[in-house]
Amino acid sequence: MFKKCRIPKIPSILLWLATPAISFWLLETLTHSVAKDMEFPLIALNLVFYYLLYGLILVISKRSFVSLGLGSLLVMIIGLVDYYVIQFRSVPLYPWDILSVKTAMSVSDNYNYSLDKDARMLVLGFVLLIIIGIFTSWKLPFKNPQYHLLSVLSVVGLFVLYGTSVQMPTVHEAVGFYEYHFTPNAFYQMNGFAVSFISNMQYLDVSKPADYSMEKVQEILEPYIEASEKNEAGEVDSTYPNVIVIMNEAFSDPAVLGDFETNIDYMPFIRSLSENTVKGRLMVSVKGGNTANSEYEFLTGNSMAFLPSGSVPYQQYIRGEMPSVASQLKNLGYETFSIHPYRANGWNRNKVYEYFGFDTSYFKESFTGAPILREYTTDLATYQKIVDIYTAKTPGQPMFVFDVTMQNHSSYSKEYDNFTPDVEVLGSNGSAKLLERYLSLIKVSDEAFSQLVGYFSQVDEPTVILMFGDHQPADWVVSPIYRMNGVEDTNSWSESMERYEVPFVLWANYDIDEEAVREEISYDFSEYDIFSVNYLSTMLFEAAGLPMSPFQQYMKDIMKDYPVLTANMFLDSEGVYFGVNMTQSLPEKLKDYAILNYNLLFDAKHRKDEWYTR
Repeated sequence: MFKKCRIPKIPSILLWLATPAISFWLLETLTHSVAKDMEFPLIALNLVFYYLLYGLILVISKRSFVSLGLGSLLVMIIGLVDYYVIQFRSVPLYPWDILSVKTAMSVSDNYNYSLDKDARMLVLGFVLLIIIGIFTSWKLPFKNPQYHLLSVLSVVGLFVLYGTSVQMPTVHEAVGFYEYHFTPNAFYQMNGFAVSFISNMQYLDVSKPADYSMEKVQEILEPYIEASEKNEAGEVDSTYPNVIVIMNEAFSDPAVLGDFETNIDYMPFIRSLSENTVKGRLMVSVKGGNTANSEYEFLTGNSMAFLPSGSVPYQQYIRGEMPSVASQLKNLGYETFSIHPYRANGWNRNKVYEYFGFDTSYFKESFTGAPILREYTTDLATYQKIVDIYTAKTPGQPMFVFDVTMQNHSSYSKEYDNFTPDVEVLGSNGSAKLLERYLSLIKVSDEAFSQLVGYFSQVDEPTVILMFGDHQPADWVVSPIYRMNGVEDTNSWSESMERYEVPFVLWANYDIDEEAVREEISYDFSEYDIFSVNYLSTMLFEAAGLPMSPFQQYMKDIMKDYPVLTANMFLDSEGVYFGVNMTQSLPEKLKDYAILNYNLLFDAKHRKDEWYTR
């Protein structure tokens, strides 16, 4: 019966010739309009990949029904994964995301996997391709095993040639390749998924910067080595304050994206802080996810600007002990603690925190019975852990606590019995439900922070508390703000920049010279008064009066020239924007910074840790 339903040979060949092109169109249309976004040369370059994919399966199996059925299934799965990654994280799928599968699965049950009407129709198109393909009857006439093997190797060779060509600047120039990684969605939409993904594979390996050598590293840091304060490792100074740093999950102020009104203030306490307080704006390298990259930039002082777009150092590059804020404070006599009320292996934190020099780490198992909001441990529960650490320590022994919260983690699409949003976006006509849930969570974070500050305002030991956001929420959460402000082009320079802005607040329970600290971090250029998170730990040491390493002294200087250095953009002190392009030449000062970044992250064999931790 099944054989009688087979499609004849000639129609089968014609279907095989059409299917790769149709699957290309279906995959791309899941996330954007091919006709609107892509030029013909890049469409053609992408099509080559699909024909090679289907062709490889064909020559291996020798049967069209295997090629069309399996090929279309693979393309559909890839397309859906990319679709959901964009929905949940607001950026496309990168090659190194494969390393993040375990972390992604740990929070996968918290998302809504429904498809909109258009996406359902496209998935139906894939299903039809698979079903029709299964009934084709074309067979390749390979009877000689040697010819069969030769054909397979030939297609594999063409695949390798294709992958190499897609990464070549000459090919990019010939097809009009969109080079700017600053807008990752536009990068994938204009270049096509296959070409973008394969092009990014060249960044899986990070090459040494030009002119890299230990002599060059020492030459760069030499002026700062003698100027650095020399403190013996393990020496305790009773004047050192306790240092508490909170990287608050998805903490941001969406008002930077456009005007909107709410029924109540969602950040009243933080807005009210003024005495012994420094507040400001940070630029981060990620939005909607990849939290660990903001951690990496804060704890090391390195910048994601010199690493492949979308990469995650915690998973890809950190394989042993590495200088960090934790080890630096440990050398000054601090006890060091990390807190993250979720799974220890997320982003390899359990290993990385040990490599960074944390004495004690608290993960999800340390919060059994702690208060839950939606499905996550509350900010307040982690703050109680900080209080417990403080009350248990030896009086006069300075502590450093690094708390990565979880309360505000996406998604915001579900309803919960233990969470009733109380922030309303006025004038949204019910179209801002996700935004309202998000803002209600931010309000809970603000209330919890007020309790933490209230507690340490009553203790005798000097204490500094720094809180900052790791990233803004995904695009679909904040899109109502753009609609209410009539913004259509969210890939423009100004709109894209604002999507990477988060607040920070530093408070101390003793008198600090706020103006002096502000002078260190304030830049009067263009309309921007902002710096990137790689400089934040240097600012913290400045505010807390802690001795800086040669690297941090260097960071103070380079910050004056390039206050914003992220995976997406550089801004100099005049407000001039440098688009990030892995192939473009860097200004000399940034070449030096790239050399120090490489030394710290990749050259442990020759690195002198005292340059980064003394």
